[in-house]
Amino acid sequence: MLGHSVGSGNTWQLTNPWLECTPRLLEPGLITRLLARGRRFGLDRALAEGADPTSSPLLAARAAQLVRPANRLRLASALERLALVAESRQTRFNVVPRRRAVEANRFALLDLAATLRKGGLLYARGIAILELVLIDGTGPAYTDARGEGLARQLELAGASLGG
Repeated sequence: MLGHSVGSGNTWQLTNPWLECTPRLLEPGLITRLLARGRRFGLDRALAEGADPTSSPLLAARAAQLVRPANRLRLASALERLALVAESRQTRFNVVPRRRAVEANRFALLDLAATLRKGGLLYARGIAILELVLIDGTGPAYTDARGEGLARQLELAGASLGG
């Protein structure tokens, strides 16, 4: 027997335990997760631009990776380090973000790091934007002399974290 339905009036409920869905059942497979990690830059860019994570298995896998607590803590630490970049010594062997841009946005960076550390529901789009702020050497953290472009990115990230 496959199960049966019970209900009263117009409300019906399936009682078949075989139809119960576990979170593990919804996770992307190993190959999909590996592909998403390997293509993360392009997938992060798509998510940051507003792509629907449910529109492809790769986007869904990458979104799941982004919102994981361990990734959120890693990203929060990276934002905090970025906020301190103005105090660090520049060498010719590393690429550092624009000091003035970071100084102008230090409080926003620390606020976003605190939001990531709090836990709770956060959306992949906002996290993807923050990933790109950190790793995209052509982005405003590295190219914006005054910090206005970085401020816009951080404001968009903050708004997108909540939905």
